[in-house]
Amino acid sequence: GFLAPEQWQTVPMEGNDLGYDVYLLSPYRLSLEKYMRRNAVTHLNAVNLGLDLCAAAAICRNAGYMYVDFKPSNIFICDEKEYRIGDLGFVALNSLTYASLPEKYHSPYTPPEIADAFSALNDTMDIYAVGMILYQIYNNGQLPVHTQEPLPAPEYADREMAAIILKACDPDPAQRWQDPTQMGQALVNYMQ
Repeated sequence: GFLAPEQWQTVPMEGNDLGYDVYLLSPYRLSLEKYMRRNAVTHLNAVNLGLDLCAAAAICRNAGYMYVDFKPSNIFICDEKEYRIGDLGFVALNSLTYASLPEKYHSPYTPPEIADAFSALNDTMDIYAVGMILYQIYNNGQLPVHTQEPLPAPEYADREMAAIILKACDPDPAQRWQDPTQMGQALVNYMQ
C-alpha cells in the first residue's frame, strides 16, 4: 500500500544543528489530486481506491502505526490503477492519546474533533480521511463544510455507497468504522 523509495541519501545538517537531512528518491508518479483535476474518477476506480487505502491503513496498523496524512496529494497512481501512499506521516498507535497533529498535517480530510494542535488523536482519523476522499469523488470533486452534524449524502453515490462513506465520515468517532478492514469489507460486500 505504500510507494517504496528506490534510493535514499543522507546529508549532515548545516550549522550547529545535529542530525541529518534524509532524502527519499522515487520515480515520478501521478498523484490522485492531479489526476482528479484532469479526469473523472470512475465508479470502479473509486471503489478500488477505497479498497487500496483501507488495505494500506490496515497494513500500517498491523505494524503498530497509523497513517495520519491521507489526502489526494499523498496518494499516487501506479501501474494498473493501483493506488499507493507516497508520503511520510505516521504516528505510533500506542501514543495516539498523547500525540497531537502538527498544523502542517491539518487538511479538509482531518476529522472535526482534531480541530487544533491540542486535540488528542484517535484511532478512526485515518478512516475519516479515506471516507472524505471518497466523498469528494462521489460529490463532483467538492468537499463538504466541516461541521459537528452528519453530512448530506454525496451527490453521485447510490444509497449503499453513501451509507459506507457517511459511516466513515460520521462526526462522532464512535459511530465510524473502527478498523479499516471493516470499511474494506463493506466495500467488498458492496461490489458483490
